[in-house]
Amino acid sequence: MTNPVQQKIRDKTITAKEWAERVQSGDWILTGAVAGESTACMEALGPRLGNGPGQVKDIELWSGVRVIPLHSIMEVDPEERHHVLHEVFFMAWERKHRDERGTIDWNHWAWSFGSWTQFYRWYHKEKSQRALDWMVTAVSPPEFGYFNTSYGTNETLMFSKCAKKVVLEVREDYPWAVPGANNFIHIDEVDYIVEVDCEKYRWPQRPEAEPGPVEQKIAEHCLSIMDDGDCIQLGIGALPTAVARAIAQAGLKHLGIHTEMLQEGLMALIESGSVDNSLKPIDRGRSVFTFAFPFQWKRYYDFVHRNPALAVYDITYTNNANVLSRIDHMVAIDNCVAVDLYGQQVAGHYAGRPISSSGGYWDFITFCQMSKGGRSIASLTSRSKHGTSRIVAQLPPGSVVDVCAQSSNWIATEYGIVCLRGLTGYERALALISIAHPDDREFLEKEAYRLNLLPKNFPVPMWPPEKRRYPDFNTERKNWKMPYGSIVWGNDFNDDGWSGK
Repeated sequence: MTNPVQQKIRDKTITAKEWAERVQSGDWILTGAVAGESTACMEALGPRLGNGPGQVKDIELWSGVRVIPLHSIMEVDPEERHHVLHEVFFMAWERKHRDERGTIDWNHWAWSFGSWTQFYRWYHKEKSQRALDWMVTAVSPPEFGYFNTSYGTNETLMFSKCAKKVVLEVREDYPWAVPGANNFIHIDEVDYIVEVDCEKYRWPQRPEAEPGPVEQKIAEHCLSIMDDGDCIQLGIGALPTAVARAIAQAGLKHLGIHTEMLQEGLMALIESGSVDNSLKPIDRGRSVFTFAFPFQWKRYYDFVHRNPALAVYDITYTNNANVLSRIDHMVAIDNCVAVDLYGQQVAGHYAGRPISSSGGYWDFITFCQMSKGGRSIASLTSRSKHGTSRIVAQLPPGSVVDVCAQSSNWIATEYGIVCLRGLTGYERALALISIAHPDDREFLEKEAYRLNLLPKNFPVPMWPPEKRRYPDFNTERKNWKMPYGSIVWGNDFNDDGWSGK
């Protein structure tokens, strides 16, 4: 016998083609959150683009990272005559398309500091006044009328509040992720359900990036400032994998995980026994994440599905300044594209070209160092694959700064790791030059003198650190707490930073 909830699910279930037929010219469509991207519906939408009878135009697509290309749409309308794609985090297929066609709009996603400018602009308490016409996202199969946002928890619930209509693509290959918070959507909040053929619309399967000698060397430098009890955040790619392996091999104990992205390196680290989350003041005993790309779906499914040692939260929690500052010894290790001699960091948009995007880079690099003993490491190879230096005297025009000079903390290349916190301009330039590729250091030094970033006449050596009178951050400042959000009075200052009274 069908119960009322089951009947609602049946009544709201349609095909992807039936959904596409409901789209009207001028509609704004969110194509899915990170790792929750829609597939069947987007393929069905492609043939409807155009000026012919029954077709639609002026469609605006908003994307929260698309690993799965929009082939159907791009093949029908490669010049963006009838649609525009606003992308926040460029993947390889999108960089190629933009380079060749000059299309795809870069949408600066404001995760930073929970500001959520898109949410602010899109949301209205009256559904009819919300900016988005549709939100289409992938979810897990329902239980008791609830759909689990699973891999794409990230910002899904928030965006569902910004759309006039919500469409869920149900995927049997998406696990039921144990909450944290804000990873469920109830059937009463859903307008349509589309069941996805997971064999036809498979998530791209590929091995995680394998680290080489350069990444392994950077990982060694990162490990040199880590210790038992650290709580870790890692990004994606060969370098984070190398870091995770180095940590496991080093035998560090009682580690915690509080990350934006759950990836293979972190899963393997958890399985190694190094992670127990026993020292975290919040979410004790659980590794926290907000999304995952299931590049090896069986591996990810088996690891995430109903795993009580994990907790999935939406991004307003995982990337939140107040949350991160409360986790003692929080350590962020993230990749960036370039750093200039001031310490300004670029993670996504360089020399007028979107490489990827800021994502949560700004959040973790900035806020992790605000915890007691917290550190953030911007990691990069000294040279790009084109042989150009990633440490530059000045950022080229068209570059977007993701982390300002004032928020820079540790910087690591294969030639070393330096802490920029509190350094003067002269000291910063010398520190960064010291970890640049040896063949680039002479040029960078000349540029630094030209730009007045190095002392022309003052005789006292400004580097290396042992020639200065500063305490060592990694030992003598291990339990330091950055002051913020409080007034400092008299004896509120102590050897471990500010008490925050």
